[in-house]
Amino acid sequence: MNLFLLRHGESVWNKEQRVQGRRDPGLSENGKRQAKAAANFLKKEGIEVIYSSGLKRCAQTARIIALRTGAKVKFRPEIEEIILGVWQGKTIDEVKRLYPKSYAAWLKVPSKARIPGWEGVPKFTKRISRAFESILRENSATDICVVTHLGVIAAYLSKTLGADFDHIFQGIRVDNCGISKISYENGKAIIQCINNTRHLS
Repeated sequence: MNLFLLRHGESVWNKEQRVQGRRDPGLSENGKRQAKAAANFLKKEGIEVIYSSGLKRCAQTARIIALRTGAKVKFRPEIEEIILGVWQGKTIDEVKRLYPKSYAAWLKVPSKARIPGWEGVPKFTKRISRAFESILRENSATDICVVTHLGVIAAYLSKTLGADFDHIFQGIRVDNCGISKISYENGKAIIQCINNTRHLS
């Protein structure tokens, strides 16, 4: 089995540098172009099924890919982004000004950020781990795509690598419509690539 992890295309809030979390902005025009480019790449890979977060930026990306590949989309709310509480909807500059201590912690050790009203890293990573276990267990397809979010991809990779979430979240870049590929052979995960963006050039 090959698992393709795809971060959604650029959203209007990505463009405005706003914190999204569980809020639901749609794709920007650039994000739609990115999704079409990713769809062309995944068509060549023979994607058979797409799992997607239900949030608009992922749903729109997934539908563009489905239109190009013919793969069926299955929406899974458990792979939606981490809830970021009072930060959601604010620009990065606003967060820096209003919550300087928690933002400074977020930049160094995200799990210790203590954002008012947030989901928290331990609860979030457990949710993502269970979600991927379910997706992999139920699926008989050879090539599947998961359209999701930056935080979700970091949580999955940290679990797969047996690494600390904070280290992965801070140390690995995941661009809009960047694709990571993980192959499974005899129960063993083999990371083929992380954040491939060649299809976007």
